[in-house]
Amino acid sequence: MVDDVSMPPMPGDGDLPGDLPGNFGGMLFPLDMFRPTTLAAVLADALVSQVKNILDAKLVLIRHPQVQVVIARIEGSVIGDDEAQFWRENVELALMASQVLPRQLFLYYVVADDGVNPEPRQGFVVAQRGQVLAAEDATADQLPPDALPEDWPVERLLAQLGLHYEDLACGFPGGPRVELSLVDRDGDDRELLMALAGQPSAPAESEAPASRPAPARAGGPAPPPAAAPAPARAGAPAPAQPGSGPGPGAPAKPKRITVEEDQKRRAAEQHAANEAREAKAASIRSDLPCLIDELGIVVSPEADLGDTDILEPFVTRKLAGDLPAGLSRDLQDSLQGKRIDFVVKVEFLSEVFVGERPLVKPVFEAQAEARMIGGHAVKVLEVLGPRLGKGTLIRRDRAGVFVSRTPDLPLPEALIVSLLDKQS
Repeated sequence: MVDDVSMPPMPGDGDLPGDLPGNFGGMLFPLDMFRPTTLAAVLADALVSQVKNILDAKLVLIRHPQVQVVIARIEGSVIGDDEAQFWRENVELALMASQVLPRQLFLYYVVADDGVNPEPRQGFVVAQRGQVLAAEDATADQLPPDALPEDWPVERLLAQLGLHYEDLACGFPGGPRVELSLVDRDGDDRELLMALAGQPSAPAESEAPASRPAPARAGGPAPPPAAAPAPARAGAPAPAQPGSGPGPGAPAKPKRITVEEDQKRRAAEQHAANEAREAKAASIRSDLPCLIDELGIVVSPEADLGDTDILEPFVTRKLAGDLPAGLSRDLQDSLQGKRIDFVVKVEFLSEVFVGERPLVKPVFEAQAEARMIGGHAVKVLEVLGPRLGKGTLIRRDRAGVFVSRTPDLPLPEALIVSLLDKQS
């Protein structure tokens, strides 16, 4: 799923190191409006939650010299000796990072087939808004003996993005680069973005009206012409001239916000996000289709599998106490000791896992069981819903549904067929 990004191929850049790294990984995304400090904070929180040492870790962002696409890498002892393995084992970093980026993000890892690495491997995960949209992983024994370099997953991904393998391996040499400590995360998001874009954060004073000689005042000598300012660094404000201010018509320089102001802004944004999330949950609970059977009750919320905070209350193996919000209290006594389950649509196979990996089509086709549900021919496979537990994936053509019951249990056929029909 890379149709969200459109980037034309470009010629080779040259000036690349003679020896390409044989082991690397990171994240790739289109340069758009985002907050680098927020991205750093999200990655830091994810690593700290795993009890990782990030004291010397930093987020490095590098833009391609010719294309508006950015590599995000983490440097420091937290990576260890195997960079590719770090990114392969920490796919959740892509899911969390994708929640603060406006478009798709691609996590990738490469152990090169260069005659040195005993077990070459490539893979990538496509994430957007906290959900996995697609994923591929391949080792040499999974490819044909006569496989070409372009048959490997990352090579094919780069071909679709119009990028060169050498550019990715070397970290976009010659492109604008910014760094953020994962511990401090101090920085001005506007200046960091301007630096990545390769532009100064404020117009050069030589282009402002203040650089022209001012007219002579009545009764006094004309002031001397202003000295030419030194060129500004990319991403840094132009140096101010002693004793001078912006001339008439010159744009005011942006005010650098304080740490306290930035904390208040982030708190306000988080509060607004929490309110919007609660409003969505309340709307879903207000109209909750359900089906009661011998095992308990199955609900069909208007949610996605990634809405785990909304779906978790509807995963109960044996009810003891109150019903989740949205269900009638009249059902509370009759449902004691019974199950509560949910059924939701699934657009992409990779939203669910099989064998600790995102599901891919070849695995589904090989392992799924043919069944009839509600008079419809479908394919059924036991899968894992991330952070929600085991369940069943039901597919009819390209339409998919996840039920939080395994295939050996009675499935809510009417709700399943209804959701499949909505996707047809």
